[in-house]
Amino acid sequence: MSADVPGVDSNVTAGRRPILSVSDLCVTFTTSAGPARAVRGVTFDVYPGESVAIVGESGSGKSVTMMALLGMVANADISGSATYRGSELIGMEVSRLRHIRGSKVAMIFQDPMTSLNPVLTIGRQMSLVMQAHQPDLSKKAARTRAIELLDQVAISQAARRCDSYPHELSGGMRQRVMIAMAISNNPEVLIADEPTTALDVTVQAQIMELLGDLRRDHHLAMVLITHDLGVVAGAADRVAVMYAGRIVEQGAVGPLFADPGHPYTRGLLDCLPRLDERHEIRASIAGVPASPMSLPPGCPFAPRCSYVESRCSESEPFLERHHETLSACFVLAGDGLAAAAVDG
Repeated sequence: MSADVPGVDSNVTAGRRPILSVSDLCVTFTTSAGPARAVRGVTFDVYPGESVAIVGESGSGKSVTMMALLGMVANADISGSATYRGSELIGMEVSRLRHIRGSKVAMIFQDPMTSLNPVLTIGRQMSLVMQAHQPDLSKKAARTRAIELLDQVAISQAARRCDSYPHELSGGMRQRVMIAMAISNNPEVLIADEPTTALDVTVQAQIMELLGDLRRDHHLAMVLITHDLGVVAGAADRVAVMYAGRIVEQGAVGPLFADPGHPYTRGLLDCLPRLDERHEIRASIAGVPASPMSLPPGCPFAPRCSYVESRCSESEPFLERHHETLSACFVLAGDGLAAAAVDG
C-alpha cells in the first residue's frame, strides 16, 4: 500500500518507505481433508511510528499472516513477499531470521499463560530473551534491565515480581510481562496478537493505554491483531479487515468507521454496542465464517451477505476505491451499500 492509496496518511509516509511491507502473501496448509488456504494474497504496508490494525473473526487468517512472515508457521506452503527494511523475510535463512525476530520485529502472543515458561521465573525468562540478542549482556545487567522494564510497564514491586513464576501473577500482570519482554531488545516493529484477550474491561483499557505510550515513547510501528473494533477505534491509524484469508477492506480508521464499503465491515460495526441505543438488541452476522478448506465459489462472504447478487457467486471481487477506503465488493460498482439497503 503506497502513499497515494486511500487510508495512508501522507504526513506519516511523506519521504519515507514502509518499515514492513507484505505483498501477495499466501499460506496453505496440507490437511487430511485437503489444502486449507488460510491466507490468500494479503498485501499491506506499515510505516515507522504507525499503528495498523488487522481485524476479523477467528479463523480469518490474522495471526497466521503475521506468524508466517516471522517464520513461525510449520508444515505450510508459503509464497509471496514480506520485507523488513527491504530484506526479504520469506525464505530467509533461519540464523538471519532469528536475529530479526525478537530484536527488530517483536511479537506479543495471544495467551501469556501458555507463552510463558511455567518453570522459569519472570526475570530469568526476560534475561534469556535479552541475552539471545545481546550476548555481551551479563546476567546481572540483564536482571537489572528486566526490573526496569517491569517497572516501565507498571508492574508494582518489580524486583520482587522478577523472582515470581507465571502462575503467581494475574492475567493482566502476565500480559504486561509479555509486553515488557517484547520491547526488551528495542524493536522497531511490535506485533500485538489479541493483547487484551480474556482480560476484564478495566485491564483491557490499561493494556491499550500502555501500548499507546510505548508506541509514542519508542516510536514503534505497531501491528494490532484483534476482532474487537472497539479497541481499534482508539489505538490504530489504519485498519485492514480480513475475511477468509483475504483483506476485504482497508483504510484510515475514521473513514472506515464512518462509511464502510464492505458488508462484512458494516456487519462487524453493527455488532458494537452503542451508548445511544441502550435497549436495542445488537445485530449479529448470520451464518458461520467460511472454511479455508471449502471456500464457496465467488465471494466467500456471499452466503452470509444481505446484499448478495448473482455475480457474487460467479467470481471473487478485488479491492477497489470506495470513497476514502478500498473495498472488495461488487456492490461498489453500483451506488454503494447505502443505496442497496434502500432498494432492499
